[in-house]
Amino acid sequence: MEPTPSLFTVLDSVPNAIFLKNADLRFIFINKAYERLFGVCKEDVLWKNVLDLSYLPEKDREFYQREDQEMLRRGQTSHHIFHYRFSDGEMHTCLYWSGGFSQADGVRGLIGIIVDITSQSETIATLQDELKQVSTAKKIAEERGARDALTGLYNRGALEEALRTQAKERSLFSCVMFDIDHFKRVNDTFGHLEGDEVLKKVARIIKENSRGNDLACRYGGEEFLLILVGNGLRDAIFVAERIRVHVAETILLPNGEHITISAGCGVYKSGEAAHIVLQRADQALYEAKASGRNKVCDETMCIIART
Repeated sequence: MEPTPSLFTVLDSVPNAIFLKNADLRFIFINKAYERLFGVCKEDVLWKNVLDLSYLPEKDREFYQREDQEMLRRGQTSHHIFHYRFSDGEMHTCLYWSGGFSQADGVRGLIGIIVDITSQSETIATLQDELKQVSTAKKIAEERGARDALTGLYNRGALEEALRTQAKERSLFSCVMFDIDHFKRVNDTFGHLEGDEVLKKVARIIKENSRGNDLACRYGGEEFLLILVGNGLRDAIFVAERIRVHVAETILLPNGEHITISAGCGVYKSGEAAHIVLQRADQALYEAKASGRNKVCDETMCIIART
């Protein structure tokens, strides 16, 4: 009959650090992996409790002692992620597992295992970083896809999605539609590069005069739209007029001529389709241009004009 290896011989062959404690929570066994990892000898550890181990931080020792007492009392197991400084001088990320036990003969104690998961945690951290980078790149790509390439404002697709959301939530919002006066003449006289500069300057002024939760959009060609979230018609008129004045005072063509814009304002009425408020703002814009340009009109003016 072949000899059966003892339990301690088996535990000594395990590459993870293993220890056993008696009912007084004093070490009665540590395996060779424990000695190697912490750079200690059995004689330095056996018959001591964890509070006596100077190679562990004092705060950690106190935690282990309290938890071991609880695990022993309940006969339960517990596990944590801890960082240990091993004999190589480096900090290692480890899974610490401990559990109280009670034998049939009444012997009670606690077993603990320390598994070095440094490489696995580094791999996980790397994967998390890569996932974060991919997520960021995706958000950037989505953001770019929702932006007008020339002005940096949101494009019409992003606008329509925002309008659907606002209408679905039945939230108060108003909108201002802007149009650059005589813009075709700018392109015909000074060229498309100068026209592009005018578009960018108008877009910047609109953006600077909107809040973080508002939506500034290039609606198409020389038309822009500003959605004012949570604001009524009076606020829309005020913001539109401020933008109109700023444009007229600051944007000049090479010949010294001032660029002007016209604007039309509308307010969303709860329950209506989102595109209806755009139609009213567009009608107000038409009224502003038809009545002389470089002015702000609102949806109520269109009603007055038609009566």
